[in-house]
Amino acid sequence: MRGLPPVLVRRLLLPLHERLRGRSTLRELALMRGRERDAAAFDVYCLERLEALLRHAARHVPHYREAVCGAPRPALTDFPVLERHTVRSRGRALCSEVPTAPLLPASTGGSTGTPMQFWTDRVKETRHNAQKLRFRLWYGVHPGERQVDFWGSPIELGRSSRLRRFKDRYLLNQVICSAHDLSPGRIEAYARFLGGFRPRLVYGYPTVIDRVARYIAAAPESVAGWQPRVVVSTSEMLYPQQRATIAEVLKCPVANEYGARDGGLIAHECPAGSLHIAADHAYVEVADADADGVGDLLVTNLDGYGMPLIRYRVGDRGRLGTGGCACGSVLPVLDLLEGRRNDFLLGCAGRRIHGSAANYVLREVPGVIQYRLRQRADCSLEVQLVTTEEWDAARTQRIREGLLTMLGMPVPVRIEHVAAIEPTPAGKYRWVESEALEP
Repeated sequence: MRGLPPVLVRRLLLPLHERLRGRSTLRELALMRGRERDAAAFDVYCLERLEALLRHAARHVPHYREAVCGAPRPALTDFPVLERHTVRSRGRALCSEVPTAPLLPASTGGSTGTPMQFWTDRVKETRHNAQKLRFRLWYGVHPGERQVDFWGSPIELGRSSRLRRFKDRYLLNQVICSAHDLSPGRIEAYARFLGGFRPRLVYGYPTVIDRVARYIAAAPESVAGWQPRVVVSTSEMLYPQQRATIAEVLKCPVANEYGARDGGLIAHECPAGSLHIAADHAYVEVADADADGVGDLLVTNLDGYGMPLIRYRVGDRGRLGTGGCACGSVLPVLDLLEGRRNDFLLGCAGRRIHGSAANYVLREVPGVIQYRLRQRADCSLEVQLVTTEEWDAARTQRIREGLLTMLGMPVPVRIEHVAAIEPTPAGKYRWVESEALEP
């Protein structure tokens, strides 16, 4: 079954579903799109939202009241940078004493799979979901159209989970495919399912979508001519060769979504190729910028009144843009997104090297199917490789020499051949991790 007519889902079932969940997602979507028509008014609106959140936090959130000494109209810079360990240790002290909506417990495993508890609410979740719908409209994907998510959380087998899966697929046109089981048989089954369900949107981890796309390239008959309107990559770094493979095989644009469970949806790529900040949902600063303007990203979620995360260091690095975009959007641009600190390697004389440099070394060696590279605190490298049967010692040596050239210094390089590389507990695949740089 290919699902219900999208117009039926959009006009009847989705609004009913959201109302029963206590959310006004489609109304928020309409308001967001209306505000985009006037750039000057939009900027004023975003600034007013930031100031209102700061006043609320200074009055009603114990952690921030202590930090700004109860100042009635504090400036953003009066608030200290919020670290992840502070969220863990202060917990309820970061929650509002007068929340505007009931608090909902949530958690994130982050890139390492280490859980962190925080609190959200239905208003924040509603606007988060509306932001997603707003950005998908840029690509002609309307609410209610068929969607497949390749996601990390294992699908539980309990009764409530089965009911939810039935509801999502047969009433909302949404299907989740687990990113945990990526055996050859499951990849084949996913490809054939895509060909039968024929979603307009494919969403999820680029590592998984890339593997499905490579299977489709080898067996195009499995999808019976299907192609989506857009693929949206999220939660992992989207590498250039992944983007190229997915776009070529599925014959559609690939858009990058940048966000975090705790920080919210921060930015999304437009059809013109710019990464636009959801400025009416998240205020973004760059801290400790280098000579190129690249620094740690600090995010303030403007909808998080229940547990305000103000100037929250999300762990990624980037640079703000200074101009507009050819697409005409009023949303500002995140000019560069480098990824997490431990996506970088430490090279000669303290040089910081982005993990994609290792990717370029490894992808040029024939027979590499998948890899994981770890740099230990002493700068030595450990490489796990999944390779074809034709592998030989010369290719191993080529990898070793390429990585040493990249670092510019002699360190031990330990290479291990494995049958498979498992995802993190959060279901993500980390290509490169380093312990040599402080996270």
